[in-house]
Amino acid sequence: LHRNCPWTVCQAHGKHGASLTAFSVHSMIPVLATGSHAQFIKLMTLDGEDTASIKYHDGFLGQRIGPVSYLSFHPFRPILAAGATDSIVAIYTADS
Repeated sequence: LHRNCPWTVCQAHGKHGASLTAFSVHSMIPVLATGSHAQFIKLMTLDGEDTASIKYHDGFLGQRIGPVSYLSFHPFRPILAAGATDSIVAIYTADS
């Protein structure tokens, strides 16, 4: 976060009944990611505006996201790595 910016308080997961278990802020892009054991990730602006969410769903290859335990952005690109308690690491990138 930039030193000259005022602090912003936002509610990431509490209103959905899920506790925050992972958090990451991108170093170059004004976006942050929060993760939960309730199997979802939220992407937000630094002002607290929701921009996207990644949620649990069953698909052809089975479960797509487990309980989130770790989030980390690539230092320069819009790429997010998410680790889950089921030992799976998923890589997400922004749509072109």
